[in-house]
Amino acid sequence: MSIRHLLILVALTPVLACSTKAQTGRAGAAVSIADLLLKDEIQKAEQTLQSAPRSAENVAYQGEVEFRKGNFDKAKSLYQSAIQMNEKTARAHFGMGKLALAKVKAKDAFQSFKRAIELEPNEPLYHFYASEAADLDKNTAESKKQLEEYVRLNPHDDADRLTEAKAGLALAAAFGNKEYAVVDGPKEPQPIPLRKAINLIFTDVKINGKGPYNFVVDTGASQTALSQKVARDLGLSVITSTIMHGVGGSGKVDSKIYRLDRLQIGEISVKDLPVGTFDDPLVSQLADGIIGTSMLADYVVTINYPDSRIELTHKPAATADAIPVWYFSNMLLLPTDINTQHGNLIVDTGAITTVLSLEMANAMGITEKTPGAKVDTGLGGVGGAQGTVLMIPRVTLKTVRQSEALNSALAIDLKDISKMLGTEVSGVAGFDFLQSYKLTLDYYKAEIHLSK
Repeated sequence: MSIRHLLILVALTPVLACSTKAQTGRAGAAVSIADLLLKDEIQKAEQTLQSAPRSAENVAYQGEVEFRKGNFDKAKSLYQSAIQMNEKTARAHFGMGKLALAKVKAKDAFQSFKRAIELEPNEPLYHFYASEAADLDKNTAESKKQLEEYVRLNPHDDADRLTEAKAGLALAAAFGNKEYAVVDGPKEPQPIPLRKAINLIFTDVKINGKGPYNFVVDTGASQTALSQKVARDLGLSVITSTIMHGVGGSGKVDSKIYRLDRLQIGEISVKDLPVGTFDDPLVSQLADGIIGTSMLADYVVTINYPDSRIELTHKPAATADAIPVWYFSNMLLLPTDINTQHGNLIVDTGAITTVLSLEMANAMGITEKTPGAKVDTGLGGVGGAQGTVLMIPRVTLKTVRQSEALNSALAIDLKDISKMLGTEVSGVAGFDFLQSYKLTLDYYKAEIHLSK
């Protein structure tokens, strides 16, 4: 799995800020749909499109709205319709590329982004995503080329994205032509023991031959990260810096990027690994670091809760119980029915409890004004957390294979993480949902398995 995702996409805010305009049809009125999407004003964008003429570009914009709402099948249909109407609709090819990327189809994604670039070569965002697709395909030279073009075009769509692009180029310069994040280990490693505490799972990790250190195993982490204390104790040198967001947080924090000669977990070693850092006092008290499981994506990864161990294999999992998911920034989004609503949940072994978004709570009829719904509790994370917290009683989560009834779930502000991923996140499936399962993650197939 691409290591640049671990660094750049942790803070990616893939909103859509392109130069094209959509006419509303009213005399003298012109509204930039891209600007509305940039501001996350999805409803306004959707309303504007309702009165806009039916052109290929506007149909593609409708696809973008559905993509942002997490309705990927609808988005695909609209993108395809736009291309049928006019094959030269760059926005539609861009959308098809994003859908392919979300299914880990790197070559298909790159071809779609390449076509969008041919049609609109001066749109920075297309180059950024082309770099991502090339990186996922392990085409380092092409990835760097596209990232350089993105920076050269001096984009103004998002300061964080530009910062992260420059950090990615600094990382590439630091490693030169040397391959990094190289995973080495037997085809069928021995299971890695896990420890359970406070609804989290931990394992031992050695860094540069020292340790063991206590790391959280986190399927919801975009990158592997160390505490600043561990980084200082190890005498690591800074490569560059990036930005990290916390699920549920409205803020963001700077993260220094260090280079590890070797990280070992069980019989697996990862050589020349760039890692992020965190300095949150609460998180630092709990763990020395966080293992993002996508680092192990060359294997099929099973988090075996009942037997308290990680199982790694190159054997494909049985297809009969596979659940298709969507891949965003090294995180997997699970399509889920939440009571009578439909949404996408992040599969997160690093979440001590399942949480829903405030938007999902509102759709379920729970607001701040609902008697007894607002609770005074704190939720923390690497990026911080603040704002309203609601309690939702009796929540049923239903996938295409399973159904789990929870006595209650919290609802928090997930707008920041939704903006980061570029699509609506309806919640986070945490410990109370996952604890009785063997959770198998196949990143390259974009599917998971939940078995008891």
